[in-house]
Amino acid sequence: MLHLVLTLLLALVLQTSLGAVIPHTTPEKSCYLSKYQLLVSHETEAVLRMRDKFMDTKPLADRNCTGNIFHREWNMMDLSVPDRVMVVKAELSLTTTVLEFHDTSDFAEMRKQPLAFLTQVQNDLQCWVSAPLHEPSEEVSHWLNQLQNTREMKTNSCLEASAIRHIFEVLNDLRCVAFQEQYN
Repeated sequence: MLHLVLTLLLALVLQTSLGAVIPHTTPEKSCYLSKYQLLVSHETEAVLRMRDKFMDTKPLADRNCTGNIFHREWNMMDLSVPDRVMVVKAELSLTTTVLEFHDTSDFAEMRKQPLAFLTQVQNDLQCWVSAPLHEPSEEVSHWLNQLQNTREMKTNSCLEASAIRHIFEVLNDLRCVAFQEQYN
């Protein structure tokens, strides 16, 4: 009986103390990204099919493109959750923009399911905008500026090639956010 009372007392103390530590401005329940910790297989298969079809039908050698526009010198795991969300939002924004490019080839049909999935992820991330404004770290701020400059300087063809070739990096970054969100 004493063990039960102590357990309940400990739970009450933890709840009270954690209530003071955890901000009350956390995103709404619908904003939780934990559903992206393990991506649904049919979504990842659709993305894989799209990427493979793209690489088979639109070789990089034909494009005169260099570099990975998503490249960064830092590790995503070393960032705060708000910084990670900012990075994923930027990557998703570019990727969905690329998938929306007008395409009349057979590849256009392959884009539909991945685009719908990534658009849903973007919508789920939108509620993080209503969270208190976050000033990105210096390294993330620099990377965001570099990504924007690259977007403006690269041709649509090169943006498309880089975004689709590295789409699984974007999905891994999303999973990183989803896993760390619960520890924030």
